[in-house]
Amino acid sequence: MLITVRLWILLSALLVASGWILSALHQLNPPGYGAVFCVAAIAVIYWQKKTGWRPRNPAAQMTRKFLKRFKHPAPLLFFCLLVLSFIGGSLYAPNNGDTEAYRTPRVLHWLYAQHWHWIHTLDPRLNIAACGFEWLAAPLILLAHNDRLLFLINIISYSMLPGLIYSVFTRLGVSARAAWWWMWILPSGWCFALQAGSVVNDSFATIYALASVDLALRAKEKNSIGDFWLSMLAGALVTGAKQCDIPLILLWLIAAWPAFSLPKKRPLCTTAVVGFSLLVSVLPITVFNFQHSGNWMGFGANQSVGQLITPFWGIVGNTFCLSAENLMPPIFPWAAHWNALMDRFVTTPFGHHFASFEHFGQLSFRAHSIGEGNAGIGLGICTLMVVSIFTAWRYSKNHAAPIIANGSQQRLLRIVPWALLFVFMAKVGTYENARQLAPYYAFFLPFFLARPGNTFTVRHRWWQRLGLLIMIFTAALLVFSRSRPLFPAQTILDGLHASHPDSRSISRLEFAFTATLKAKQLSGLIAKDLPPDEKLIGYATLNGSAEQDLWFPFGRRAVQRVTYDDTPEKLKAGGIHYVVVDSDILDPFGKTIGQWMAEYQGVMVDKLNCLSQPDLPPYYIYLVRLQP
Repeated sequence: MLITVRLWILLSALLVASGWILSALHQLNPPGYGAVFCVAAIAVIYWQKKTGWRPRNPAAQMTRKFLKRFKHPAPLLFFCLLVLSFIGGSLYAPNNGDTEAYRTPRVLHWLYAQHWHWIHTLDPRLNIAACGFEWLAAPLILLAHNDRLLFLINIISYSMLPGLIYSVFTRLGVSARAAWWWMWILPSGWCFALQAGSVVNDSFATIYALASVDLALRAKEKNSIGDFWLSMLAGALVTGAKQCDIPLILLWLIAAWPAFSLPKKRPLCTTAVVGFSLLVSVLPITVFNFQHSGNWMGFGANQSVGQLITPFWGIVGNTFCLSAENLMPPIFPWAAHWNALMDRFVTTPFGHHFASFEHFGQLSFRAHSIGEGNAGIGLGICTLMVVSIFTAWRYSKNHAAPIIANGSQQRLLRIVPWALLFVFMAKVGTYENARQLAPYYAFFLPFFLARPGNTFTVRHRWWQRLGLLIMIFTAALLVFSRSRPLFPAQTILDGLHASHPDSRSISRLEFAFTATLKAKQLSGLIAKDLPPDEKLIGYATLNGSAEQDLWFPFGRRAVQRVTYDDTPEKLKAGGIHYVVVDSDILDPFGKTIGQWMAEYQGVMVDKLNCLSQPDLPPYYIYLVRLQP
């Protein structure tokens, strides 16, 4: 497994670095990537001949070991989670809101221009967000001319979680028995399992975070400078995944500190690895954010939503928000009432302290259920952790347990993640941010699991059955996922709706399972109404939920964002004859589509009603032809 992790780190670093390098050369295209992979293949062949490396175990022996491992129920259940996630990712096109709004569209803008650039848009997220996931996605989009392969990034990362969890936990003082059980149970956390078959980019960085600590500790144990370099790359990749993951680099520094004498043996190579690490880190996007907005995060003075003003109230508020999100049951039909209560609370004198949060305390308002876009570690893992802590404490109190000898480094690596949690809570106030903590969760557990009582706790049959039950429940969530249901949801709900047309509960269920499919109708609308020779269309929007479908199949047409500064003359001079207008650009100013068309001298060709949930106002997308 560790060989796979090393290869994944090297491949990830190669793709992220080549994205920036090819952008600098204006060669972000198939020939550019072809040249990169040719150079990489030559380097691998040269390294293999020089070192004479061969796999330790033949394929047949590895297969037998693999099959033997999955005779146990816990590994078998993890394998089921992996298979279910793969099936869901294969059957369904990506349908995550943030990914469709700005992550995939920004890649399409870069590929069309053949380089990274600051995109002309009203949505700052297209420009300021870290690019780690996007640089992994770019060659997949070029290869498939669509986004159907992007889930592979998450499913590959998810498959490596158990081995890394076991390795890190045992190195941080957790007993081998306890670590073995948790290496299978922890990946059943909802943020990991639900994102495995999706394109959400929160949990994939967990592999980099765990590998950075594991390889740094191995570097000292084995006196291996190669592991030290790989740990440095993994730490850099963590920061390049998301800005909120930057604090995790401190764990790498603590783990790598005793091995800092190793780089002195190869100073030139170490300098090259440091430069490469900076390239794949958050540094490039930070420099561009400073250049274009004067702020390392890229937010201007009027774009501070989710950026907490007071750290103290951020910690207090997030203690409540993160607890609510992680303890939310899989289905919560009272979300609308809860959210209304939170809205009223923020208007009170005490609640005003949390006004800088983005939708303080609110839970998923779209489908009243858990999904990859709002899931934290989950109610099951939280429950099992509380039970384990209490049981281990009782056992240690009533029995003389052996004391596990640990050094100061291990103690720091168990304590510091909790300090980083406070840093996260002090700074991050975005909506549904429990999922953004995904790379942190694994590091919170060793603080409790390293206590001797856990060795005896995991031996109890009732505890093991509870852990397996939690994994089975997560598998059920994957089967009944509203984004990728693995049962004939549409057929069943159509029948129920026909039998009970006035049922509000059935209407909510139907919305939950079909809203993303209805939104996909836009691509059919565009294909039907746009002349085939239209190679460039405009898109007037704030949040851009429909742009992704306007590009595909990639290479057929391009999309240009339309902002308030774009006049009709400017659009026509740029060759834009059709504009897709999103109602989210009209509503904040009280404009109607008729007023917009009068201002831009356009006529409506068609319109689409998207996401018409009973609790939300209608949401429209219009196709407008500009008059010559």
